[in-house]
Amino acid sequence: MNPRERELLTGMGNCYEACHADFEGTIEMVAENRHRTPEDVIDSLRSMHKQYSDDPEYQRLRARLPRDFPC
Repeated sequence: MNPRERELLTGMGNCYEACHADFEGTIEMVAENRHRTPEDVIDSLRSMHKQYSDDPEYQRLRARLPRDFPC
């Protein structure tokens, strides 16, 4: 993962751990904080899942989020 991707996924985990919001709420908070659209954040998360699903670092960071989050 590149630093920007790592930062995004870390931010998702941090946001969820702080607020325990649902998927949409977490996406909105992260998007606002990163000055991105929610759609852009979702697209990035989907792309990362496709590229890095076997990567141990990705798995560690993704494990901080609920399994029912779609990406």
